[in-house]
Amino acid sequence: MLLNKNDKIDLGGGDSIVVQKLLGEGGQGEVYLVTRNGQPFALKVYKDFESEDFRYNLKNNIDRGVPSEDFLWPKQLLDFTDGHIGYLMDLRPKNYVSFVSYLTGKTPFRSRAVLLHWCIRLCAAFKKLHESGYSYQDLNDGSFFLDPDTGDLLICDNDNVTADKKNLGILGKMRYMAPEIVRGEQLPDIHSDRFSLAVILFMALCLGNPYEGERLKQYDVIDEKAEYDLYGGNPVFTFHKTDRSNRPIRGYHTSVIRRWPYLPLYIKEAFHRTFVDGLADRENERTTELEWLRLLSAYRDELMTCPSCGYEMIYGFEEKQKTAVCPACGKPAPAVAWLSVGKHRVTLEPGKRLYAPLLDKFSSQYNQEIGEVIQNKKNLALWGIRLNTPQDTAVRDTAGTVKIIPQGGVIPIVQNLSIKFNENTKGEIQK
Repeated sequence: MLLNKNDKIDLGGGDSIVVQKLLGEGGQGEVYLVTRNGQPFALKVYKDFESEDFRYNLKNNIDRGVPSEDFLWPKQLLDFTDGHIGYLMDLRPKNYVSFVSYLTGKTPFRSRAVLLHWCIRLCAAFKKLHESGYSYQDLNDGSFFLDPDTGDLLICDNDNVTADKKNLGILGKMRYMAPEIVRGEQLPDIHSDRFSLAVILFMALCLGNPYEGERLKQYDVIDEKAEYDLYGGNPVFTFHKTDRSNRPIRGYHTSVIRRWPYLPLYIKEAFHRTFVDGLADRENERTTELEWLRLLSAYRDELMTCPSCGYEMIYGFEEKQKTAVCPACGKPAPAVAWLSVGKHRVTLEPGKRLYAPLLDKFSSQYNQEIGEVIQNKKNLALWGIRLNTPQDTAVRDTAGTVKIIPQGGVIPIVQNLSIKFNENTKGEIQK
């Protein structure tokens, strides 16, 4: 251990921290629980001084500040008298678990809507990171944490974040790296980040890697040479439209085989574009964060719940055939009402949340709730939308009767009800 319990470290200006215990250890360094004025923090100390460039980059990131609240960002740089360096950061709350815990089935998300909430937060965080001029460069399953009940996100290991197109020697793990990085043709940047982000999203939605299928059978052991071939030398997307040589293995990739068919068509197309077309054209054919935000929001809006077993599925607005039966129990899918606002459509069922982009397509608040579908407590067959918007809402029924719904009021879910949310936004309820 580099530090011992009760070691006191001077931060300057009369401030100090006290070491409580070792929290964890990795290849780069050690992480300790420390207290500062009685408040707990985490302290990472590097085993070996990386380089002056590494220290400068870390200090620069601290000075510029966190790009999004979802990053567990370095707060203060520490220079130790023995030559080591480290940094102070907030402690990860106990309600967060690792993404690996989700992938291994130990900690599932409470619902698919909550999973999508997490995916949306991930894309929004990387959008802000890239807009700040950074690239993460080392996305992998160990970087992310989640609250399985809320879908909230924390991104850790941010010490390798650098200005875009600058690299400090960290490339990442092959299973998550863009093929051109695996082959050594490029250094990590925003475009390779976008590839790695798509890998994480695929793993979140399908519980498998997009390049692991039948070709695994070619190797006696998955060593570095095999990984180079699978993820860099000759990567083949498992759901490639024309190349079927690397389909998921039945009995082995069960989760992927079960989940892929029930993704919306537009989500499948976004993955195919990144994992097939994006291999040759990294700058134009890799799905951007903004595109993912819009697609994942649409996916969340399309979700409906089987009344028999509780399985969450999509209504399938963009599919050739709407969902007829529940994929989980095989019973008929429920009749669905939905709200149309321009091209935006939201299925309506009790508990369904409505989000800011529904009324403002330019909104960046993808997880800001503006309404919820509720049931009448005296008559559960009567549903309505309780809106949390700053203005009154006008509704008109098929007879032409207009009614003003005050702020916080409830819009009845009635066939062909026209809704005027504001001067620029109108919608209609359909069944």
